[in-house]
Amino acid sequence: MLFESLDKLKRNSIMSSILLIFLGAIIIICPNQYIASLTLVFGYALVVISIIMLLNYFSSNKALMDYIKFAGGLILGLVGICVLVFRGDIMRVLAGLFGFLLILDGGRTMLHAFTYARRSQRKGWWVLAILSGLLMLTGIFVFANPWWRTPDMLMKVIGCAIFFSAIVSGLRLIWTWPLRKEKGGNEDGE
Repeated sequence: MLFESLDKLKRNSIMSSILLIFLGAIIIICPNQYIASLTLVFGYALVVISIIMLLNYFSSNKALMDYIKFAGGLILGLVGICVLVFRGDIMRVLAGLFGFLLILDGGRTMLHAFTYARRSQRKGWWVLAILSGLLMLTGIFVFANPWWRTPDMLMKVIGCAIFFSAIVSGLRLIWTWPLRKEKGGNEDGE
């Protein structure tokens, strides 16, 4: 059971790292005149992802996790609609959204650090807990900082924070994968 959930975590970590690196590069490279178009694409992407999550709910078994995903889909849809409707004041909304997502990602990484990385018996697993704490602090910094007045500076800060999140996600993959031991290890029940 542990290895099945870790296989799923491994796939999710690889995909999230690749997507975060790609998103961070796009945000950092994007010129100032295309920021409005980038936020418009982001709003439409959130609405499409929300629709997919809501449709998956209707074809699911209606377990507790499906209800959580349904609520997450509703929230993503509302955020996407807000991004599309309030385009003029979108920079503050984006800072809040990315800060909140970084805090959630840091919390998830902290949970994985104590749930899986500690049990993998690798040396230095506590580094992942420290990095997840730094990721949450970065999210708070992006979320609560009123100094990002120019859209260009805010996008650079968000892009760098996303790169940091991708690095932490890759390290989470390394530290959470358990070492296979000979017979008699903790996973064999002895």
